[in-house]
Amino acid sequence: MKHTYPVVLLLLAVLLVACNSGQTSTNLKVDMVEFMFEPSDLSIPAGQEITLELVNKGAIEHDFVILKKGSSAQDSFDHATQQADILFEARLAPGQSGSFKFTIAEAGEYQVICSIPGHLAAGMKGKLIVK
Repeated sequence: MKHTYPVVLLLLAVLLVACNSGQTSTNLKVDMVEFMFEPSDLSIPAGQEITLELVNKGAIEHDFVILKKGSSAQDSFDHATQQADILFEARLAPGQSGSFKFTIAEAGEYQVICSIPGHLAAGMKGKLIVK
């Protein structure tokens, strides 16, 4: 019986890590479709380099824009007047995929949108939590 305790403790530790691993990650995969991100809510650790794999599974072009903390867009986004609000942006044609890297130092909540005209109004948005 003495030898089963370390095994049980090891199994519990593995289970705890597995249960918590989905909360924040340095590797993200996001599918873009008409007109949503899958998943739409993401969580990452602050100050760490993030690898984002984007896949445009839609029939039209989409982009993935992270707005600066405190910035938001409601029904539309105008690149000409709101360019300074963009923290990160990646655009993909239909059927394309790509891997992108970024780092966000400051914890908080950030809005994610597709800035292509009409896509935000159609509901293509999400939330990025930086912990």
